[in-house]
Amino acid sequence: MISYGKQEIEALAMIEPVNTNNTHIDTERYVRKAHELRSEFIAEKLSALYQVTVGKYLRNRELAAAKTALYGMSDRELSDIGITRSEIDRAVEGKGEMETTKKKGFWASLVTKFMEAQTSRAAYVHLMAMNSRELADIGLTRGEIEIAVRGDRAYRANDNLEWPSNTNDHRKAG
Repeated sequence: MISYGKQEIEALAMIEPVNTNNTHIDTERYVRKAHELRSEFIAEKLSALYQVTVGKYLRNRELAAAKTALYGMSDRELSDIGITRSEIDRAVEGKGEMETTKKKGFWASLVTKFMEAQTSRAAYVHLMAMNSRELADIGLTRGEIEIAVRGDRAYRANDNLEWPSNTNDHRKAG
């Protein structure tokens, strides 16, 4: 049982105005009222938590049953309904074709941005370590490395996207 101090009891007494002619405050009544309000609040929160938990549990059971049924089908049956075995999870969970954006918290997005920056830095270092011939084989010049790492293909200086001419047009020395 939680006990209330003088300050809490006075705060509870302020909930309901008291007749100033009466010098007696029925603290027991206010304590009972506070206990009732606290009990109602906790009951509501526990009920909401229970509903959310049971709802998620039932949804997960339904998804698992649907996945089990689909995994039990042959490849031919799956192709008849328009999915492949690798698409079962996505089809059952209702995820879109290109679902790449999800709401992330601050720290998750910060970590994601940090990892992307590290990956870009590693790609930049790797491309800078290549010689001009290797860069030409993948269609880049040394000046385009930074743009390629950022993914801005629209700003490339080398608009010639043809295959590099390293085959010498299949001519033989003669």
